[in-house]
Amino acid sequence: MVCHRRAGKTVAAVNECVIRGLYTPKKDARYAYVAPYRQQAKEVAWLYLKEAARPFIKSEKDIRESELRVRLINGSWITLYGSDNPDALRGIYLDGVILDEFGDCRPNLWSEVVLPTLSDREGWALMIGTPRGKNAFFQAVELAKRDPEWYQMILKASVSGILPEKELAQMRALMSEDQYAQELECSFDAAVLGTYYASLIAKMEQDGHMQKRG
Repeated sequence: MVCHRRAGKTVAAVNECVIRGLYTPKKDARYAYVAPYRQQAKEVAWLYLKEAARPFIKSEKDIRESELRVRLINGSWITLYGSDNPDALRGIYLDGVILDEFGDCRPNLWSEVVLPTLSDREGWALMIGTPRGKNAFFQAVELAKRDPEWYQMILKASVSGILPEKELAQMRALMSEDQYAQELECSFDAAVLGTYYASLIAKMEQDGHMQKRG
C-alpha cells in the first residue's frame, strides 16, 4: 500500500490488525507491527495500538508497556518490533504482520526473517510506506502488479482528498518538484534527496534521448 504523507496509513493498518486479531478463528494468534527501528515503532504506532485495543482487553495488565505488546480479550497478541533487531522476530510464528515504511527496513527482512514466520500459519502481510526510490518497497509493489495473490494500491494526495487543497498548495510551494512528487504523489521515479541527476535522467528518458538496453 503506497500512500502519501499524512494519509493515515499507520492508524488504518493498526486498526485493521486489531480487527483481524479479534475475529480470527485461530487460537493464540500472533501479530506484529514492524517499523525500521523499534523506537520508531513506539513513537509512531504504540499510542494508536493502545487506543484501538483498549476496548477489547480484559484489564490494563494486558497492555505491556515494556514489551510494546497488547493482549486482546480472545488471547491474540499484537507486538511492535523494529527491523534494527531482526533476531527478535526469528523463531516465532505470526498470523499477520504490518511492515511500515518497508523501504527503509533492512533489505533482507522480508525474505529471510518475516516470511518464514508466516509460512506454517498461512499468515498475511501488509507492506505500507511512501516511495524512497526504487528500493525493496518498489520491488514489492512491482511484484504485486504481476502476482494475482498480491494486491497493490497507490494513494496519491491529489486523489485521496485527505489533505486540504490549501495545505497541498503550501507544500508544493515549499518543496522541490521531486520532493512533492515523491512524498505527496507517490512517485518512485522522483529523485531521492541528494541524487542530483535523477530529474535530468527522467526528463531525457521521457523525451526519448535515452534508451534502455538489456
